[in-house]
Amino acid sequence: MEKLIVSFDDFKKDKKISVQNKKMFFPLDEKDIVKSADLYYSFTAQKYDDIINVTGEIKGKMGFECSRCLILFEQNVNISFNCSWTKEEFEFDLGEELRQNVILNIPAKPLCKNDCKGLCQVCGNNKNKKDCFCEQNAGNEFVAEKWSKLKNLKI
Repeated sequence: MEKLIVSFDDFKKDKKISVQNKKMFFPLDEKDIVKSADLYYSFTAQKYDDIINVTGEIKGKMGFECSRCLILFEQNVNISFNCSWTKEEFEFDLGEELRQNVILNIPAKPLCKNDCKGLCQVCGNNKNKKDCFCEQNAGNEFVAEKWSKLKNLKI
């Protein structure tokens, strides 16, 4: 995220600064939960004596990989934020505040839909698209291949 420094000097003319629908750069890594981000921020910064208060919102779309079925999907983002700082700090990196608000709103286990059925442990089929009967056919003997060696373990 780029730096977005706001300081008390910015309020010499006006006691209020507004920014509307500015594109937000959110760096991504191939290992990240977030696969794509198209985000925009708006905010109003108001000076009150020795305090600056900022209220705003971040809107747009973020792309994720479903943690159950592994398909890529997009989710709407609408984050409200509010922060303040005092004259002792003099300047403030609002870009870092925006970045932290986005990170705090990333789901730990993104789901394409709440009732996602995931992948079959036997055949790898996406159960949202087509039902399979691997678990039913195996009955009580169903053991995922990665655990099959434990079945023969004698203790």
